[in-house]
Amino acid sequence: MKINTELDRLNPAQKEAVTSTEGPLLVLAGAGSGKTRVITMRVAYLVHLGVPPSSILAVTFTNKAAQEMKERVHSLLGGRGTGHPVISTFHSLCLNILKREIEALGYRRDFTIYDTGEQVSLLRHLLSDIRVFEKSFKPEDVLEKISRFKNGFNEDKKTKAPKGGQDDFDVEALSEGLLPRYQETMRSLNVVDFDDLLLLTLRLFREHPEALERYRRRFQYVMVDEYQDTNKVQYDILKLLAGERKNICVVGDDDQSIYGWRGASLNNILDFERHFPGVKIVRLEHNYRSFGNILKAANSVIKNNSRRMEKSLRTDRGDGPKVRLYRAENGGEEAQWIAGQIAQLKFEKKLAYEDFAVIYRANTLSKPFEEAMRTQRIPYTVVGGTSYFDRKEIRDLAAYLKVIANNSDNLSLLRAASAPKRGLGSATTGRLAEFAKDRSMENLLETFKRAEEAGVPPKQAETARSFALMIEKYSDLFKERGGMGAAFGALVREIRFNDYIGELYKSQEMAFRRMENVENFIQSLNDYEQRALLEKNPEAGETPTLQDFLEDLALDSAPAEKEEKPFGVVLTTFHSAKGLEFPVVFIACLEEDILPHRKSALPGEDFEEERRLFYVGITRAMKELYLTCSRYRTKYGKLTPLTPSRFLEELPGDAIRRIEDEEPETPEQQDAKVKAFFARMREMLNG
Repeated sequence: MKINTELDRLNPAQKEAVTSTEGPLLVLAGAGSGKTRVITMRVAYLVHLGVPPSSILAVTFTNKAAQEMKERVHSLLGGRGTGHPVISTFHSLCLNILKREIEALGYRRDFTIYDTGEQVSLLRHLLSDIRVFEKSFKPEDVLEKISRFKNGFNEDKKTKAPKGGQDDFDVEALSEGLLPRYQETMRSLNVVDFDDLLLLTLRLFREHPEALERYRRRFQYVMVDEYQDTNKVQYDILKLLAGERKNICVVGDDDQSIYGWRGASLNNILDFERHFPGVKIVRLEHNYRSFGNILKAANSVIKNNSRRMEKSLRTDRGDGPKVRLYRAENGGEEAQWIAGQIAQLKFEKKLAYEDFAVIYRANTLSKPFEEAMRTQRIPYTVVGGTSYFDRKEIRDLAAYLKVIANNSDNLSLLRAASAPKRGLGSATTGRLAEFAKDRSMENLLETFKRAEEAGVPPKQAETARSFALMIEKYSDLFKERGGMGAAFGALVREIRFNDYIGELYKSQEMAFRRMENVENFIQSLNDYEQRALLEKNPEAGETPTLQDFLEDLALDSAPAEKEEKPFGVVLTTFHSAKGLEFPVVFIACLEEDILPHRKSALPGEDFEEERRLFYVGITRAMKELYLTCSRYRTKYGKLTPLTPSRFLEELPGDAIRRIEDEEPETPEQQDAKVKAFFARMREMLNG
């Protein structure tokens, strides 16, 4: 039988984790130890034991991870049994629960999801209403504070206004003033944000025990991936779902907990034994990714953290090359040296550019590395660039779709009404908003139809009315079976959106690229509709809806879930590199005040998280690892002397080789360099 064959391929610790099915289980999975294989095997093993697949829940953090787990489980089960295990991200799980239950919380089922840009727009309106101007508090900063507050990350520290600003915007101001207003406005618009998906689910479980009991009965076995990244709200949801049965298995690595700045709680994994008495702990310490010297470096660094659970990575792949340490004279030389090493290694080891990664502390450090790659004609991708969903033309059209799906979404209505411009400026929309407010009309779309009553001049009143009727027309068209893609294309043509793009971007090439984005957006709705028609059951009344498409769009564009397919050398931060692996890794800018970051020394900050970042970077390397720093770096226009990171002192001497300590090159090595140079020249001439 396939399951038994797969079980025999596991190492003893992995097999123990898979076959320990009852009660709470903590799987401490070190980097590269095969945790995804353990989770998927455990799902398949439970089904093999006779557990109904629909009674199994596995949650993780990204769509990519969830999809990979689904594919592996499907392969292991081979179509066995009825129903499917629920394998999902936290946000997707909560969204599906709320789609069935949200009316109990005072929302309608046709709610839509606001992304970060839409939240910022709403906050800008609210801050203006309470006379807190953007020069004093940036909406983006206030939004971050709101998110941390809502996720149980309440700090005593205050968010300071710039010099000359108004009073401190503290937790009390959030909880007693802006936050209730923000939440009530969101409810009146029938929209939620990403934090609300979790918070409203938790509120549902706490306020409606019958709903909680339904999901407890359904999910008899709960598994959680990347448990070290969970926040307080996610922990509370999982604790409630586990109930008295406590069949909960969490898989994670406290040494890779690097998201404390956005609310992840290291204590969730460190205190798991206290939260779930009687827990069984299994340690996965066999690393299948890296050579021994890389692991020696990782173990030697991370053991200096005091808040961790004991574990040590090991491998049977041999020691491999020593970790190389290079100190450049300045940041520009450091970047050029790294680019030169990549060019040489690519030739000597017959690697692809995609086999290399350069990792640094923050995106602001990428510039010299980009310049060096361009100078040496090396293709590269900066991970964390502008998302497709952040482009203006996509946001404008998404606003149309959102107000068509949810006529109460006033913010999307106002954005759509101004793209393209149609004479409905801020004076007109402001008058319409006041008219709606005076008459307690929450739906601004209805006010648009009564614009003349609001005292709007006849020409603008007719424009507003026509716009509202057009939105209502497309609300009906999008409900026709199999007609969403066609309706979207008709809408884009009716509002002459491509003409609008042509006027917006004077460069013909830029305008053409933006028009291509629009065509791709329309095609994505077409593709979704065709795919959903195959997956759904029309006889049971299941049909693709615009709301379903917008939910998929929102979850795919969530900040934590943007996936980019790299081309060339990957330039990335430690945070973006987590979960990835590369044959050759360069970790750069290893100096005091960069890593560890200077802010980590402040009271209340987690200095040990900086060491965990370094550990995550080290464990991305499979075959070769290079660590670099500089003697000087330009800061604020001045050349500033630097001190190497204290973490470099924690590296084991027997696994490290300093570049300046290396023996002179042999004639064969020099000959290889010459060949690499001419190969590089040929590439440049052909490029």
